[in-house]
Amino acid sequence: MTRLIARLAQVTARVTRRRSPDPADAVTRERLRIAEELHDVVAHDLSVLTLGVGAGRVIMDRDPERARQTLRDAEEAGRQALTDLQRVAGLLRSGSATTTGPQPTLAALPALFDRFRSAGLAVGFDEEGRRRPGPVLELSAYRIVEEALVNALEHGAARKAWVTLRWQSGLIEVGVRDDGGPRERLLGIWERAALFGGSVTAGPVGGGFEVRVRLLTGGRTRALSGERTG
Repeated sequence: MTRLIARLAQVTARVTRRRSPDPADAVTRERLRIAEELHDVVAHDLSVLTLGVGAGRVIMDRDPERARQTLRDAEEAGRQALTDLQRVAGLLRSGSATTTGPQPTLAALPALFDRFRSAGLAVGFDEEGRRRPGPVLELSAYRIVEEALVNALEHGAARKAWVTLRWQSGLIEVGVRDDGGPRERLLGIWERAALFGGSVTAGPVGGGFEVRVRLLTGGRTRALSGERTG
């Protein structure tokens, strides 16, 4: 597992040397930014997996049931890490990555909303369904909400916004509706939706503007694919 983490770092370093993004290429720059975040998340998850397997081995003799549960958790973490690693690989084919530090999860949304409220955007929030956590999924949903609110405030001159998360079978729907004007700056949202084989719809609605994104939470996804309207 340590070799796998090291290999991931080598690949990202090699791509960095081979590819130098054109500053005018917004798509490439956005993919590089996303890859930077995901690289760090996956490397951290693989480290946690290694520790879990080691802990299970140590306690196997004195507490077999606890050891079995630890190994089951490690197995599930391994599956998630491999899925996320495939997503990172898809991005690395079009860009580079470097480590950045801990990345936000959905638990950080209240603090994000407070920052926007301080900037003059009143933000409401509602969540439906049973949350299915996963670091890359949560990071992507967080960034989608963040970008939609930034666009609402800076490009739509909105004063109010409402964020919804709806967890359904096999997907999460992220919605951000505001009272601002129309806008087109949704590049980062589109790239993150494509990472999960999802879709983006955006446009004027009821005197305001709405962004609605679907991210697939189960099964195999297609790197940098998806559907887009609006």
